[in-house]
Amino acid sequence: MSEPAANPGSDADILYGMDRALTLEETGLDSAFPLPGRTAERYGERSGIYLSVYEYPSSGRDSTFTSKHYVMVVQRGAKLTVRSVPASGSQLAMDLSANGRILTGTWAEQTRGDGPYRGAVYTGAIQMIEDDNPVPRRFAGKWVGFGKDGEMNTGPWSLALVEQHISEQAVERWNREPE
Repeated sequence: MSEPAANPGSDADILYGMDRALTLEETGLDSAFPLPGRTAERYGERSGIYLSVYEYPSSGRDSTFTSKHYVMVVQRGAKLTVRSVPASGSQLAMDLSANGRILTGTWAEQTRGDGPYRGAVYTGAIQMIEDDNPVPRRFAGKWVGFGKDGEMNTGPWSLALVEQHISEQAVERWNREPE
């Protein structure tokens, strides 16, 4: 049912007929996310650098793991674009719509090429709610998506603000893997 520990990787995107190149292109993971220019001050109030944390089950490793990324969130109107900072081992993208305190959208991740999932691409849906009176600003909710064996997985996901302003200097400060 699961792969031996020596080969816990997955090519779920290939196994289930996903076009990896098309998925990467459509989610913006095929090229670097441009750093904000001088107009960054015009972005919405939810823009900033956030710590993204989610949990996921691994059938091949028979355990639940936590994944962390620093991400840039850029808000334009009711739309939020989320991309991992350049130094992230795996590349993460979310496209969200805000309706009051609720964020709804999609996510995609291309895993590390040298990691246990060998660069596989996973996609799914996500919904989060903004905390009341957050200090710092924080969103928490759930993700859903298919695993390597076609099973439906879900888990918690949160975004916590670490830097309110987006600038090249801010991105440089957080351009690393979280501990």
